[in-house]
Amino acid sequence: MAVDAVMTDNEALLEGLIDWVKFETPTGRVDVIGALLDHITAEAAPLGCAIERIAGRDGMGDHLVLRFDGGPGRGILCTNHLDTVCAPGSIAMRRDGDRFYGPGIADMKGGAYLAFSAIRNIVRSGERMPGPLTLIFNTDEEIGSPTSYALIQEEARKVACALIPEPARGDEAITFRKGRAKYRIDITGREAHAGSAFADGRSAISELARTIVKLDAMTDLATGTTVNVGAIGGGTEPNVVAGAAHCLVDVRFSSNNAGYATERAINHIDPYNPDVSIQINGEIEKPCLERSDATVGLFEHANAIAHDIGSSLIETSSGGGSDGNFTSAVGTPTLDGLGAIGNFWHSPNEHILVSALARRELLLRRLFLSLGA
Repeated sequence: MAVDAVMTDNEALLEGLIDWVKFETPTGRVDVIGALLDHITAEAAPLGCAIERIAGRDGMGDHLVLRFDGGPGRGILCTNHLDTVCAPGSIAMRRDGDRFYGPGIADMKGGAYLAFSAIRNIVRSGERMPGPLTLIFNTDEEIGSPTSYALIQEEARKVACALIPEPARGDEAITFRKGRAKYRIDITGREAHAGSAFADGRSAISELARTIVKLDAMTDLATGTTVNVGAIGGGTEPNVVAGAAHCLVDVRFSSNNAGYATERAINHIDPYNPDVSIQINGEIEKPCLERSDATVGLFEHANAIAHDIGSSLIETSSGGGSDGNFTSAVGTPTLDGLGAIGNFWHSPNEHILVSALARRELLLRRLFLSLGA
């Protein structure tokens, strides 16, 4: 039976997806995450795939790996995250016409479920993929995948390409994502009475202000590098010279070389006042998903499939990161943004478009069947 003959309509896909969304799984809710992984494992068991559950650590949930056989090709990695952002109970599942709202329904349980449905329908059709398919369901992506990125990169090195079903705002796919780094800068000065002993003090807040000016100067909009001081703190009382201050810094960059250069510049910030010390902690959290010729080739292939099933894809980029950044960093051609179509992720208005579910699932099916050789 041809895979297209195993048709899945929008409403059937929505019904299965709702069963996943019912499990509210903010990062670190290991109990509910475990229950969802039990549910997915039960759905996967009849499909004949190898199932591996990797125990969580550092307060994070388990990760699930499903491996499906194929032909002799190198195969495909499809990585999906199941953790969400909003607090349990803060988003009610509801429908308004073509929109269905729910916690994490777009980012990215929608795409994760579509990928699972795609391979399930391939198994049911009896068709053989040109190479194996590995599905990863990780549970810490929303905080940077600290306990899963090594697994993702290990699997990415084995395959011909990686497909990432992160959400999309339309019929599109992502060929580039900015990289991201995070830092905390702590400044230690010397406390003193602001009236009777001001000259004895060394203000950490004054030093922080000078440091922020240096950080702001590292932003280069022309090259896509932004350095944002997003939070500051310090001092005790108005009549005390501040002995301590800190700031939190978010860096985004459009090339890995720019990211490394910015990191070097941050790590070499010296204090204006020699009696004040500066401690810098942090690192590049996600490298860029770079727009390579191979990634563009993946997009063109996906766009040809989309045309064949009655739509077309727009090539787009994103300032936010995904696990596709990690697969790209090890040299694996990566196409991202292949998940459910919707909008307003990480908010009470997060939703998907029900009418787009079937065509996005069929796109993934055909990609699984045509790539990986």
